[in-house]
Amino acid sequence: MKFNMKKAAALLLAGSMVAGYAVPAAAEAEEKVVTAAMDQAWDTMMPLNTTSNYTRFICDQIYDRLTQTNADGSIEGRLAESWTVNDASDAVTFKLHEDAVWSDGEPVTAEDVVFSYQMYSDPSVEAKSRYHLEYIAGVDDSGAELSEDSIEVTADSDYEVTFKLKEAMYPDTFLQDIDTVFIIPKHVFEGKTAEEINAPDLWANPVGSGPFIYDSEINGERMEFTKNENYYLGTPNIDRLIIRVVPSANVLSGLMNGELDLIGFGSVLTDDWETAKSQDNLVTESVPTTSYTTLIFNTQKEYLTQEVRQALNMAINRDVLVNGLLMGEGTPIMTPIAPVSPYYNDKVQVQYDPEKAKEMLAEAGFPAGQTLKLFISSGSSITERCAALIVQDFANVGVNVEIEQMDFATLMSRMLDGEHDLGIIGSGGTLDPSESREMIYPESSCNFCQLQDTELSDLIDKGNAELTFEARKPYFDEYQEKVVEKAAMGYLYTKNLLTAYNKSMKNLNVADFNCLNWSSWEWDKE
Repeated sequence: MKFNMKKAAALLLAGSMVAGYAVPAAAEAEEKVVTAAMDQAWDTMMPLNTTSNYTRFICDQIYDRLTQTNADGSIEGRLAESWTVNDASDAVTFKLHEDAVWSDGEPVTAEDVVFSYQMYSDPSVEAKSRYHLEYIAGVDDSGAELSEDSIEVTADSDYEVTFKLKEAMYPDTFLQDIDTVFIIPKHVFEGKTAEEINAPDLWANPVGSGPFIYDSEINGERMEFTKNENYYLGTPNIDRLIIRVVPSANVLSGLMNGELDLIGFGSVLTDDWETAKSQDNLVTESVPTTSYTTLIFNTQKEYLTQEVRQALNMAINRDVLVNGLLMGEGTPIMTPIAPVSPYYNDKVQVQYDPEKAKEMLAEAGFPAGQTLKLFISSGSSITERCAALIVQDFANVGVNVEIEQMDFATLMSRMLDGEHDLGIIGSGGTLDPSESREMIYPESSCNFCQLQDTELSDLIDKGNAELTFEARKPYFDEYQEKVVEKAAMGYLYTKNLLTAYNKSMKNLNVADFNCLNWSSWEWDKE
């Protein structure tokens, strides 16, 4: 038998010798590897240039943000150890963790935070997430700076940074709005041109301060990370994290056979739910959420007038969608504010009246023979089935619809360009009722319905200007009523998070996942 001197030396360091051979300490503990699934691929490695929560799941391992939100609506610090709001409620000062470091060893400071927000707000930099800056002084309503570096984010010291807001506002709205703004290392990007920043090269081997360090990837299929030994919130319990893109139809089989440990972003198919619950090796949870699925109307199409949109909204049988697609694991809705939210207006009733819809379409002069194009993303069977049911509902009132499928990034791009008549997308939502502003404000990069007036966003802004729940709620009650009247979107249902993970996994709070709060450094595996 060959004796490997290098291996013997390593084993001697790890353990003790028995009968001339090394016995490693704790049997040289195996590397803890966790494999998490998501059912769609990330669209970029540039964290500021995305609206995809799949990409945010990737970025959340590499980078940090100041805050993150819990499923109960509470906000906790991430890079921010604490924060204070001034008496006027128009400025927030964050105190940063002083032991945070970049993966190349450089310290994370307030200057990195300032630089990151300057980069996000720079209109020459491609930043689809720029709208999250909308409440900060020195930017316009799209989050773009009014002049060079005009955004009012200031380093008070090495580890304190103050955000000046445009006006007094309910602070939690601002804190939730910035909880997906990732902090970028100034020393890596300073002095780079917009062209260099917009290109993929600088982002290919990212330097971050998050719980894991980028290791490798197979583009569109998987990405691997190693734990960040120096993570300021604690060294992760697992050694290697693998995020795999797995079609939703294959997720359960991967969990059952042990190839997957958990679902990082996505859900067990409703058709698989009963099977999932019967598996001895899995923990299953059905969690009511703020997430919603909505049918986008392109309000700029001349044949999709408000009256036509109202009629089409009334033609959708949401009970069939919830019971047929979700097996009852969800709730029909007419607005983006979910029933679990304290801002939910229970006076806004779900409408379904196909006969009245026919009358309204005739009165509105909807052109006979007009075929509507419905854009949906590929790879999601529930979206495909939802689209098919809506096509049938619309056929029942005399409206023809053709479905076009494409990848998620193409879907977003083409809808922003206004090529669609209809589109289906989802949102994680939040307990804060202003979350949907980004989808209805004219200058937003998520304005897929192509609204050009501010009637809806003005109501949100009035609510946000109030500093108590009691003063805010009447505005958001009215907002929900106007959402139904405007019918820029046909909100369909909020769905429970149907998730499963291996029983060997510990320290998961899957209810928080829907709020884009994974806290993956806390995960453990037996």
